[in-house]
Amino acid sequence: MHPPTSGTAPGPLSGIRVLDFTRYVSGPFATMLLADAGAEVIKVEPHGGELTRFQEPMLRPGDAEQVSSYFLRFNRGKKSVELDPRSPADRPVLEELIRSADVLVENFRPGALEKLGLGWETLRALNPGLIYASISGFGHTDGPLRDMAAFNLIAEAMAGTVSENPGPDSPPRALGLPFGDSVSSLFAVMGIQQALLERHRTGLGRRVDVAMYDVMLSMNEMSIALKSMVGHDFNPARPVHDWFAPYGFFKARDGWLALCVGTDEHWRQLCQVAGWNDLAADASLARGVDRASVFHGRISPRLDAWLSGMDVADAVDLLGRAAVPVAPLQRPENLLSDEQAKARDMVVGYEANGVPFRLAGNPLGIHTGPEAARFATPGQHNAEVFGPLSGRPERPDSGATSVKSAPAARKEAIRVR
Repeated sequence: MHPPTSGTAPGPLSGIRVLDFTRYVSGPFATMLLADAGAEVIKVEPHGGELTRFQEPMLRPGDAEQVSSYFLRFNRGKKSVELDPRSPADRPVLEELIRSADVLVENFRPGALEKLGLGWETLRALNPGLIYASISGFGHTDGPLRDMAAFNLIAEAMAGTVSENPGPDSPPRALGLPFGDSVSSLFAVMGIQQALLERHRTGLGRRVDVAMYDVMLSMNEMSIALKSMVGHDFNPARPVHDWFAPYGFFKARDGWLALCVGTDEHWRQLCQVAGWNDLAADASLARGVDRASVFHGRISPRLDAWLSGMDVADAVDLLGRAAVPVAPLQRPENLLSDEQAKARDMVVGYEANGVPFRLAGNPLGIHTGPEAARFATPGQHNAEVFGPLSGRPERPDSGATSVKSAPAARKEAIRVR
């Protein structure tokens, strides 16, 4: 166990050291969540910084040098050291750093770290208690797509989560958010925490293998189950649910709202609010599946006419007070000032990216301090991290490497996934 990261309140993972060999979204998001929980996360970067530090769009926070907004979204609260796994001079300190760690996380394509002599068997020999977590497109076992390059859209398409074409000349619709990355991050954190709990009993580490394809396949369980059980084709892009109605997005006078009449009680409440006494008394509309079958002919015209005379805010207020599930369709600019997001501490600095759960009595803490200081510069913590290690490199460790060395960093960077 290592001392807690300075300047932060002890969290549930305080004393856990994590080596972060990740890039892009799926890996950095997972290690950021571990840092938020109190772990000491050390980002191991090539000299000059890893390639997503230079990913557009760029911004300049305060007086600091310009940095990628892409990088800022997923790397708060981490330390940074510079090491080249291919360098014989860096190898001794790298191995000693691995011996000091509890967790190593990477999202390279399968085989990339093995080529650097950092495969699971090598790492386990160096540190039997190490939890070694990998996130890749299709996993590290011998599947036919094991070595295929992947980003989130590839996994989402392969797992059937992309909606069918809305029209004959229209392309399929992606989910719109990088769920292949972000949900994989959550499963990686879950696997790491389970492995840490097991290590408490056994003293031994584990290999945690997360495939984005597997994750999205598990998220698509409804469509797969319905097809295998009853032969039903479920398309989430359809405007009406197959068993509930009204259920979807509907237009009010000044915008759109989401309305989910998921129970028969919701239906009765909607009818009462809208003054549809005749529809409420109609036994043929009492069940959701019956309403769904006649929605377009009997319910949609009445609902459209009722909503067309109201603003979104008024409709949401009326239905919400009647306990009918409803919400306005919000845009990113709305969320930056959303009172619910503020109340839950979900809008933090530049990002709407707070910790999405709470531990009563021991809240997870996002690292505080000046905005720019929350994000380490490349090699900023070389001296702090390498100092206690006997194999410390024989080069200056000022932590003053500039992000202006982007071209060199891009050339040195190992491509992920």
